[in-house]
Amino acid sequence: MSITHFTPPYAIARFDGALMFGDVQSGLMTTGAVKSPIVTFRVLAGAQVHPVWALDALAVKVYSYAYAARALNLGETQLQVSVTASWVSTCDYSNLIATQIEWHAPSNVRSFVERMIAEAKSGKFSADWPSTEMRIPSQEANA
Repeated sequence: MSITHFTPPYAIARFDGALMFGDVQSGLMTTGAVKSPIVTFRVLAGAQVHPVWALDALAVKVYSYAYAARALNLGETQLQVSVTASWVSTCDYSNLIATQIEWHAPSNVRSFVERMIAEAKSGKFSADWPSTEMRIPSQEANA
């Protein structure tokens, strides 16, 4: 296949910065009869703050890192990430949906998160997942 015939299926964004863990919002997104974990968070990359969404297992990981950062009293810019995200757009909105996050976190944060996720998988997770219904913005509320 020549390069002139290749069209990527979507736009991709890559950026590095600090996950603003104090602003992470978590909840459930309903798709048909299924409720899936969803989070929205912001990444400070240089002077710009990028709003990002994450779904399913990646949402659980973002939630866990934010929880650990708060529990361990990290500074707001100490949780560094490299984010790869896809742009999902409508006529009115463009949203970044994270597809991969590389975590640049201290070992005590990583250990905390690993324990937290193991507890969640075994059913011993001490914090319940928020039941707030959330949606990725796609149209004006009045439309």
